[in-house]
Amino acid sequence: MDINKALELIESGRFEELDIDDIWELINVLSISSEPQAFQALVKLQNSKIGQSLPQMNMQMKYIMEQNIQALNKIEKDFNLFEMDKKGNPIQAEVLPIFNFFSHVEVKNKDEAEKVQPQKLFEQAVSIAKLTAKKDIVLDKNFSKQKPEEQQKTYANTVLMAMEETAFVLVSNQILEDTLAQKHTPLSKADKEEISAKAEKRFSEVINPKSKTSFQLTNSNIISTFSAEINRAGNKAALVEKNTTFKGLNNEVAKVDKKLEKEYPETMQLLRPLAQYQNIAFLAGSQGRNVFGADCIAQTVHENNPAKGQKEVSLFAFLKEQPAKIKSFSQNIVRSIKKAYTFMAEAVSLKLSSEKIADGFKNMFSFFSRNKEDKNAKYNGIDAKTMNANLHKMSVYAGDNLLAQSRDDKKIIAWKDFHKLYNSQLGQAMRLNSERLELMSERIELTPDNVKDYTKVTPIVLSKKTKSPKTLIGKAINKVMLSQKTGGKVH
Repeated sequence: MDINKALELIESGRFEELDIDDIWELINVLSISSEPQAFQALVKLQNSKIGQSLPQMNMQMKYIMEQNIQALNKIEKDFNLFEMDKKGNPIQAEVLPIFNFFSHVEVKNKDEAEKVQPQKLFEQAVSIAKLTAKKDIVLDKNFSKQKPEEQQKTYANTVLMAMEETAFVLVSNQILEDTLAQKHTPLSKADKEEISAKAEKRFSEVINPKSKTSFQLTNSNIISTFSAEINRAGNKAALVEKNTTFKGLNNEVAKVDKKLEKEYPETMQLLRPLAQYQNIAFLAGSQGRNVFGADCIAQTVHENNPAKGQKEVSLFAFLKEQPAKIKSFSQNIVRSIKKAYTFMAEAVSLKLSSEKIADGFKNMFSFFSRNKEDKNAKYNGIDAKTMNANLHKMSVYAGDNLLAQSRDDKKIIAWKDFHKLYNSQLGQAMRLNSERLELMSERIELTPDNVKDYTKVTPIVLSKKTKSPKTLIGKAINKVMLSQKTGGKVH
């Protein structure tokens, strides 16, 4: 959820209709935003009926989640959705479509990430899909009330839905990665049409169980897409624990983390700590761009899944039964591909996304990971608390001014400020070389009319004598009260 959507929800009053986990996210977005309207919106939410009853709702939700996780553990103990026959094929018929997709994946291992072993790909996808399903089911208020056979059916359908959504993300993120590898200039009309045609063709092949088409996916795309999905579950688990103290979902995330860290230690060392700051993941070279793209696309896939809420049929089956639905679904995904490309192409052109920055992140994350027990541990003059605070501010700033649909002038200033990374405390900690910094105004047109206009943009610094909002509001209230006492004779 971006800040614009959060503000719109408060303004319209539609936040009253949200599920409790969306309320948590809404509060989180408003609490960390740099937008001036965010504070007023947060006050409005906190003073609402939902805001006032939230502590009690959180306690109730914790009990529900404890019941749900127990039921999920029992299902996984007694039921193996992915049991195979002697020939290595799934016994459960509903598993065949997604099994067919992964059977036709050809892994292209590039040097920039650890090798993905094709024989382990399906197993890893299953682990992540189960985590995604648990993230959704654990918050379901009705799950623990269902009969055991209904719970098993819900579990199976949710896991398969998660795997099939991931298939769309993998194929889409590969189109994005391939496009970025070829160019970093704005997309022409022909480019956009080519992306749309390619995506629609690939998506129709994804859902066709009889298709013999091969899907070539790079190891960097696969690991980044898997990381993005774990990040989504990890962020949800953090919100859950923050609001309810329930640790069950975080424990599930840790189990999957451990599995993937064993397979891809170097890549995961960089990508997983970026979970809290996904808005700036694009800075971390090709791998960071991959995980940023996967996160953008995954959000679109999850939000626009036409089979969402279906209890009897998975995504592939739904799209096969209602082929008209795949057109609008594809269009939404294609828009997210184009949006992510435009943003990352700008970042590359401005030299704000590089392997040097990726190495800086990795070294810093590695240091604090090794020294996490030492509260005084510092890396090149910066401690973990300061690092987290600076990254957090950058991520919020990017979300408010770069990723959200904000005004062009705000976006330009935001890009300019991002260049200060090299000279910032964080940049020095990452051991970046400020001498390599170039003025982006000399190399890329960032304003609609004239790139020279960019150099005229200067930040506005408020006078130290400027009264704080609270002081101004307090004086205004006192003035009104005095006016009432004196019959309005106040100047």
